[in-house]
Amino acid sequence: MTLSIRFAAIRATIGLAAIASAGSAPLFAQMSTHDMAGMDHSTTVSPKAQTEIASVAKATSSLGTSSAATSAGYQPVFGWIPTMGVHWVDRSRMVKDKQSDVTAPDNLMFSKIGGKDSLVGAAWAYVAPVSDTTRPSLFDGAPPWHEHQNLAPPGQTLVMLHVWFVPSPDGPFAGTNPNLPFWAAGLDAPDASRMHDAAFSSRVRRASLALSEVIDTTAIFANLESRPAVRAVLVARRDSVRTLMPQLLAAQKAKNAAQWDRVADRLAAQWDAMQSAYYDSALTPAGKERMEHFVEMLMGQHGER
Repeated sequence: MTLSIRFAAIRATIGLAAIASAGSAPLFAQMSTHDMAGMDHSTTVSPKAQTEIASVAKATSSLGTSSAATSAGYQPVFGWIPTMGVHWVDRSRMVKDKQSDVTAPDNLMFSKIGGKDSLVGAAWAYVAPVSDTTRPSLFDGAPPWHEHQNLAPPGQTLVMLHVWFVPSPDGPFAGTNPNLPFWAAGLDAPDASRMHDAAFSSRVRRASLALSEVIDTTAIFANLESRPAVRAVLVARRDSVRTLMPQLLAAQKAKNAAQWDRVADRLAAQWDAMQSAYYDSALTPAGKERMEHFVEMLMGQHGER
């Protein structure tokens, strides 16, 4: 899928019904104690907001299968995006004006945990004029919405707010969640208590994209694989990632943080090489800029451009 096609697919969520297929299954029982301890929501949101998040999780808990989500009017609009999962969208809700019902999100996010597709979060989205800067306050503390002007018609912007039902090192309202590729690879989430360290955070986010390259090779820039120079790098680097995955698992099981860091650094280096190959293959400066923006978004710089 080209970057432009992926963006077009996102635009389809606000204009046209998109039909695809995906499987989904129930969630919280699949989370290990280690995973659930990976994020202390109380340090990032108020008790009232925690209760509100729980109310959304409860309201959507019956939608944790593909059949249930489909019956409720949701459809998957594009494939798995590494740090966001698969968005299932109720288009009839999404095209309405500003979202106000916290228990009725128009987006559901699914990603694999323990080998099963799981409901990991929800989102609210609407299109507004660029001049309209007033946002609904759905949760206590008014967590900020993020925008995607490039995914809306001229003069308008796509406004979104995510909430995660699973631990997220950036908090439950972050636009992305770097834990998802680790869980999808059958690994525990990285140590959230260390994410305040810039070097560790960078290592984790780059390693997560390296893992995503072998979890789903269509997840980032699949259209570029046909270019010989890119293909050669991807094949070699993905093979290296596959070799490193059991080493990361071993370090995790041994609770050896130093070894985990060394392996994660090597994973991050594999992503760096693949990212360079992608960027070097750009045919125009504008094309490279679009790629850079997409990667920035995947790594947590989720928002406006």
